[in-house]
Amino acid sequence: MNLVRFSFLASFPLKSIFACEELFETPQKVLQSLLPPVIPFNDTASLGFIASEGQFLTVAESSNFTETPTYDEVMTFYNDLAAYSDYVEVKTLLTFPSGEEIILITVSGEKAFTASDMTKPIVYMTAGIHAGEIMGVSAGMMFIRNLVTMDEYSGVLKNVNFLFVPIFNVQGYLRQSVNGRINQHGPNTSGRRPNALWFNLNRDFGKLDSPEVRAIVSVMNDYDVSFYADLHSTDGMMYQADVEYCDNGDSGLSPNIFKWLREEMQPRLNEFLESYNHKPSVCIDANDPMDPTAGFYPYFSDGAAYSTNYADHRQIPAYLLEVHAPKPFKQRVLGAYSFVSGIVKIVTEQTESLRQAIDADRSARIDPVPIAWDYLEPAPIVDFDIYNYSIVTNEVLGIEQIIYTDEPVTIRVEQSERTVPLNPPKRPYAYIIPAVWSEVIDRLALHGIEMEIFTNDTTLEVTNYRIEDFESNGNREGRPPTTGTPVGEQCRRTYKTNDIFLRTDQPLGTLAVALLEPTGESSFFYWGFFNSKFVSHEYPENYIMVPLAERMLNESSTIKAEWEEYKASIGNDTSGVLDWFFRRSAFYDTEAYVLDVGLLYEAPASGEENLAPFVRDTDVGRDCYSVTTSIKDLVATLNTTGSGPADTSGVCSPSVPFVVIEFFAVSMAAFIAA
Repeated sequence: MNLVRFSFLASFPLKSIFACEELFETPQKVLQSLLPPVIPFNDTASLGFIASEGQFLTVAESSNFTETPTYDEVMTFYNDLAAYSDYVEVKTLLTFPSGEEIILITVSGEKAFTASDMTKPIVYMTAGIHAGEIMGVSAGMMFIRNLVTMDEYSGVLKNVNFLFVPIFNVQGYLRQSVNGRINQHGPNTSGRRPNALWFNLNRDFGKLDSPEVRAIVSVMNDYDVSFYADLHSTDGMMYQADVEYCDNGDSGLSPNIFKWLREEMQPRLNEFLESYNHKPSVCIDANDPMDPTAGFYPYFSDGAAYSTNYADHRQIPAYLLEVHAPKPFKQRVLGAYSFVSGIVKIVTEQTESLRQAIDADRSARIDPVPIAWDYLEPAPIVDFDIYNYSIVTNEVLGIEQIIYTDEPVTIRVEQSERTVPLNPPKRPYAYIIPAVWSEVIDRLALHGIEMEIFTNDTTLEVTNYRIEDFESNGNREGRPPTTGTPVGEQCRRTYKTNDIFLRTDQPLGTLAVALLEPTGESSFFYWGFFNSKFVSHEYPENYIMVPLAERMLNESSTIKAEWEEYKASIGNDTSGVLDWFFRRSAFYDTEAYVLDVGLLYEAPASGEENLAPFVRDTDVGRDCYSVTTSIKDLVATLNTTGSGPADTSGVCSPSVPFVVIEFFAVSMAAFIAA
């Protein structure tokens, strides 16, 4: 073996690379004994949901709701169910390099398994995006089994198409262990929150960095979804409610859908949940987890990064489910089951009014467009149903500890809701994006947003944003959160062949505005897609800039007046003074700090005749990995061609550049050769 090829390892302590420190283990029974008191739940009304025997008995049911199924058990369950029932189809949305899949279960009473054949409303739900919050996995298995095998569901089945992703975050789900999630009462094992790239997938719906979220969004592109729900479980205080859910609030994005949800869906769903002894509430987070009197924050208007908020940007009615994690696993599964069942039932009963609300919002072109939100003032004062508590000083640790009892109490608190549009921008006629920003263009295409390309060079008067007070730092989901103040500038630009022309008069025009306007809470600007533009690559030397500055003062009264006003604030900062003058000379590259997206606020007098439909290039380059390429094949390819293998799977990981794989493959070559 040629050890020289592994000399890079010598600088790393091997233990830190290959070994894990021992961590304190806590058995599930002990952990559950440390949680707040369990409040008895009357499940008699739900017993009809639960099977005790049969071919499609779930792991949760057979274990009396102490266990959750493995990935393999979920796959076997649905493949067997599809073989049994003509109403069920299993489709692969995504295959990982290791062979596991994200699957889409279609249950169709009209036996329609393509979008074009479906005439009944489509309800789409996802479970396990956070793979520790997994009651939705078992609830979905039970519901789909009952939907196709029990006569009492026949009326619902024939009037709906139900699409279900049983495990959204497959890679997090595969990490099941007794240590999966600390704050919840069972099951005995659960997965982990991030995926293998360490993304929180429920922050990725705007930027689409992960192959998982791209797969989930592709379903929204391919099907005319009438309702979407994402199934989670929450932590938080000891709430009395066990089934918490919320819409996107009065965000202004889909006013007709919001009205339908509050007037048509919510009262019926609450009544349905209560008939099975569940206590529904809005899904929330405490303003101060150690002080219930400080009130709470409902998950409204959180921007396009989040699953159900993203759906609202697409004018898809949506609910986020947050079943309360400190409730026992059985209660959480039954709560999720009732939630799923209730939504499907109500959608089939209120199809006409739901369709009218959806059509009204999808045909509207809201202007201005809400893309960021502020808190409603004054905050509403509402009832908050919790359990009594005390704050004590823990004698062992010397810190404050909150201790809950099983005594229900209701307190009056502030509901801190963010539903006030914050400086919504005017809806432009179109955006223009130079073709060099291929990553941005590809993400827009993955969202399903329609675009065109210029077929000839075309000169237009556009508005561009110059970004002042630019800042970008930290790490959020692998990207640097970016802020700045956009200042509009009018300019005349010549756009080249294949540059992008994006009209906002389209069904996903509102989503396009949220992604392309820099003040959007999940805009491409915020996530740092354009950060390379916000630096100056030109700089002056002292020996030339000082005499040039003197000449500028002598020959420009405007610059002299500005300098007299400014010089006291900068003092004798030599580099600051030189930069001030350099930025006012023609040597400064004024393209620096300009967001490279042009805006047209009305149709141009000419130029649109030079447009043709945009077609996404599915060969997205070297950031794709192939499920069929082994390390040995990769090394052989590198040795012979110096480039990576062709993508054969359509599975992409933009956050793992090919150079990392290349470095790893070359480093491993000695092992393979040996």
